[in-house]
Amino acid sequence: MSDPITLYGLTAVPADSTKLSPATTSPQPVSLDSLLPLPSTPLASRVHQYVQSELSPDTYRHSIRVYLYGKAIFRECFPQYGLGSDGGGELDESWFLTALLHDIGTTDKNIKSTRLSYEFWAGYHALDLLQNSTSTSSTSPSVRTGEGYSTQTQSDIACKDQAESIAEAIIRHQDIQDTGNITLLTRLIHLGTLLDNIGKGSELIHGDTIKEIIKAYPRPGWSGCFATTVKKEKELKPYTMVSRIDGFEELIMKNGRDGVTGKYDTIEG
Repeated sequence: MSDPITLYGLTAVPADSTKLSPATTSPQPVSLDSLLPLPSTPLASRVHQYVQSELSPDTYRHSIRVYLYGKAIFRECFPQYGLGSDGGGELDESWFLTALLHDIGTTDKNIKSTRLSYEFWAGYHALDLLQNSTSTSSTSPSVRTGEGYSTQTQSDIACKDQAESIAEAIIRHQDIQDTGNITLLTRLIHLGTLLDNIGKGSELIHGDTIKEIIKAYPRPGWSGCFATTVKKEKELKPYTMVSRIDGFEELIMKNGRDGVTGKYDTIEG
């Protein structure tokens, strides 16, 4: 019987990223073709379609870049976790869903609809959406069990363990600190979002991999777009979670001027 802790990325890892040593300090290029196709299970397809209808094109492409960065980084630097080593699987699907939904709280509609920090709202929304297909106007299939879903591959409903792992990672995706532990999925979302937004962690991924991902999912003006979202969130909710990242908007815009990912902001697809 499969372990849900491993299946759904609930393994505890140090919050301090320096305590998780990479397998290599010289990651090799990872081709985009080897990172594709995107997961297309019934659950992944349902959520993917929903996200495409809700997010702006810029935020959607950011979410896909985050997924691809994380997968490439783990393949080269943290292969012990097996992300994508079997061509898919529950961990890959869970990571894809986390990346897709992590910024669902930043849409113009959603950011104004709640007093919650946008990460918290997104996490609670994801918890419902993943376990309730009526949230995306789908049919009602059988529900996966917490011990995996090898006999229920047609289900587009997440089991409780998977949904809670994804929600945990979304809620904590800007909880950047160096004490305590986080889940494996949270580590992935930290790596992917910080790389795309401020260029942090570029030593874990080859520059050619970044370039190829951005060519496929371009980021014209992304730095300014995201900095504006952070500013709006802080104006609406001065207590917001993102306010604990000192100088975040400045870091975003610095990356946009000459950073490892932001230098592509002026390049159209």
